[in-house]
Amino acid sequence: MSSQPRKRLGAEEKEISPPLLRRKLNHDYDTKPASEPPLRSRSAPKEAREGKEGRARFEILSWNINGISHLLPQTQPSIKSFFRKSSGSGTRQTPETEDEDETRQYATAEAPLRKFLRRHGFPQIVCLQEVKISPKDKMARKAVERAANGGDAPGYKASFELPRDRFNATGWGGKVYGVCTLVREDVEEQCERLGTRGVEWDSEGRVLITELEFRSERESAGRKMEKLIVINGYWPNGTANTWRDSNTGVVKGSRHDMKRTFHSLMLTEALRHQEAGWQVVLIGDINIARLSLDGYPGIRLGAEHVRNRKEWNELFIESEEGLRGVDSWRWIHSERRGYSYHGEKVEEWGRSCDRVDLGIVSRGFIGEGEGEKGTGTSMRLVGAEIWETIEERGASDHVPISVVLDLGDIRKGDNGDGRKWNNLSED
Repeated sequence: MSSQPRKRLGAEEKEISPPLLRRKLNHDYDTKPASEPPLRSRSAPKEAREGKEGRARFEILSWNINGISHLLPQTQPSIKSFFRKSSGSGTRQTPETEDEDETRQYATAEAPLRKFLRRHGFPQIVCLQEVKISPKDKMARKAVERAANGGDAPGYKASFELPRDRFNATGWGGKVYGVCTLVREDVEEQCERLGTRGVEWDSEGRVLITELEFRSERESAGRKMEKLIVINGYWPNGTANTWRDSNTGVVKGSRHDMKRTFHSLMLTEALRHQEAGWQVVLIGDINIARLSLDGYPGIRLGAEHVRNRKEWNELFIESEEGLRGVDSWRWIHSERRGYSYHGEKVEEWGRSCDRVDLGIVSRGFIGEGEGEKGTGTSMRLVGAEIWETIEERGASDHVPISVVLDLGDIRKGDNGDGRKWNNLSED
């Protein structure tokens, strides 16, 4: 996403932004006018930070990291450190050199990715976008999983979807796009079935789907299995650049055309699950600033951007034939301003920013649609956050966001060390 200046939304153009979905609670919202700069930091609602006593708090965190390298260990051991001198008795001894200290530091230092997970209380699912790993680099994928884990609980399993499109994703040696989903290992203990996979229609490494079927305490009463699907998406940025057929290389249009095709395919994927009784969480860098208050000093008003925004809102929020999803940030915070994209330079923080990283959830999470097509659920949306500080941004141009769910009567298990998995993220 570029940091080019955007115009303010004029009165005659406001119809492109649908009415806000307002939460039925009273809050002291931040409703600063567009002429004021954004806040530097924000705190989650109390229920999002602490959860409810006896309930299963489930956090899904998302971050466009703009390349994984800054989250991997920076200290690498010298190749000399792997050589050992012989003592003459057949036993190997470590030489007393600087390499010894360097190796020890590499072995014991906590990776930046693990520190990030620890700082955020070890969320149950973490969705990373724009990992920029070559599809041929198996070692990099292993390095990411190692970096996510430490000597203490909990551990994480990493899944990847990397570009395989030889016509549209070839820059920088294939180190473009790419998504990774980290699932905390103890989550699987609570599931009848858990799996993460890509989709056939995505060849640029933009989509990972995690399906979770939870056991419910009310199964004996005839309650259906609780089914949750988390779709980690790095949605295309609309530009005038060429979009080619992934198989033939023939020009099909612009990246704006590709973006709208992606929207249609994603909608079909989400609807297929929702109509089968799954509760859907669409989360990631969606590359759409939905409303006029989602950009500072304003949102993009080029003809293609206006069209993309309007069609996206219709497909995923407004239309009865669409997903009719809930923008979790707007549901929790109403008109409060928050921005997830902050440009390429830290010194420009707050000058041009957008809320383009979104968490869109099924209406079942807010108590609507229950009893229809098996969509009833005890799971609830209780929190949404934008971790809007320079520190949280780190080496990326985005900050993390999160969606917090209350899993209701889903059974809670033990990690093996006496701690309950639903409370672990509150430590």
